[in-house]
Amino acid sequence: MTEKEEILRKIKNPELAEAFKRIDRAKFLPENLRNYAYTHVDEALPILPGINTTALSLGIYMLDELDLHKGQKVLEIGTGIGYYTALIAEIVDKVVSIEINEEMYKYSSRLLSEYQNVKLVLGDGTLGYEEEKPFDRVIAWASAPTLLCKPYEQLREGGIMILPIGVGKVQKLYKVVKKGYTPALENLGEVLFSRIRGLFGFYDDYEDDVESRLSRLERQVKSILSRLEKKV
Repeated sequence: MTEKEEILRKIKNPELAEAFKRIDRAKFLPENLRNYAYTHVDEALPILPGINTTALSLGIYMLDELDLHKGQKVLEIGTGIGYYTALIAEIVDKVVSIEINEEMYKYSSRLLSEYQNVKLVLGDGTLGYEEEKPFDRVIAWASAPTLLCKPYEQLREGGIMILPIGVGKVQKLYKVVKKGYTPALENLGEVLFSRIRGLFGFYDDYEDDVESRLSRLERQVKSILSRLEKKV
């Protein structure tokens, strides 16, 4: 049995299994990595300096736990090469995918141009995407220091979020079900992801200084208050 067949055998969601069979991962990889599309499936592949694409076995497992179905709207934090975005788009009605790295955004935009149900956004995924809420599902492809509050707020009641959480080198992968202000968390095991960038990400890995980020947060709060005042 090949590594690809082994992954397919483990998929519980038949809609994901069909999407996995239809979408060729090699199409989304840089030319020098296409021979590894379905080999070394437990290893992350390097795309750009400091940027890897999630190991195939782990990525498919995360999508399987996300429980994707037709009729859903999904928020994806971290488009990356666009492969997992394409798998999601094959199943659900709409995907809003946010990528913070401009080079990766341009890369995935070209590959996902045929998907009319995919909205790509160059921006900060830790803020979610207010304009398209509520979402039925949320998935993040980088580790966060804690539960991402904005994407959680934008999740529909009973919706599912899959994301790695942890401040150490090894993190925990969580399945989060929205239950008001008391989310139900299920630990799915240990994982190794890069740290998430953005306003509610990690400060020590970010290229801006703390004062710059606090200034942006202050401007954002003022903007929210201004909109609330106008409604009143």
